[in-house]
Amino acid sequence: MIQAKNITKIYGMGDIEVKALNGINLDIKRGEFVAIQGPSGCGKSTLLNILSCLEIPTSGKILIDGIDTSNLDEDELAKIRQNKIGYIFQTYNLIPILNAYENVMLPMSFVGDDDGGKNSKSSKRAISLLKSVGIQDRMEHKPSELSGGEQQRVAIARALSNNPSILIGDEPTGNLDSKTGRAVMDILTDLNKSGLTIIIVTHDSTVASMASRIINIKDGKFINMQQIKEN
Repeated sequence: MIQAKNITKIYGMGDIEVKALNGINLDIKRGEFVAIQGPSGCGKSTLLNILSCLEIPTSGKILIDGIDTSNLDEDELAKIRQNKIGYIFQTYNLIPILNAYENVMLPMSFVGDDDGGKNSKSSKRAISLLKSVGIQDRMEHKPSELSGGEQQRVAIARALSNNPSILIGDEPTGNLDSKTGRAVMDILTDLNKSGLTIIIVTHDSTVASMASRIINIKDGKFINMQQIKEN
């Protein structure tokens, strides 16, 4: 489903170049649950951003469903993000002036062909998603009125709003206590069992162990891979 071919990412800092990724090769199959681990500054988040088409590599290719994204323009990349990829941020990134229901509705408003009314297809999907993550009784609350775990549940529902085939999470439990983090991981595990491809970055070995495969990165390179279970 996703292929990374000899991916390199170099950031310029004045006369200094920093190589965040150095020749990464990776195949992710449809329906896999992959966790990426490694020390701070090793390139984990950079790899995640490239896999999700938020950044482009300095060299190498990323193929998503056979489509080479390396030479696409920003509009074409935006369509791939919109149609194929849901992204969960560590800091939730909810819109503070919108309530939970409105935050989930927002991505659908950019692509929907209905009026977004309370009886519309998109509205029913938003409500269904909020119910699926156990937050239906908090739909009218704004982010400031929600706990961290509740905000992350809303963020998961929002990431699923356009029915992506790939769900990507950057430290999705990083700001949560262990009990709440486990509840969020249970949601992701259930989504994976339903066939959704999931890729996360995590520093937490317990969280990583819930994936089907763990990839360790150091200094922008893969150092080892551990198959936890078959999909």
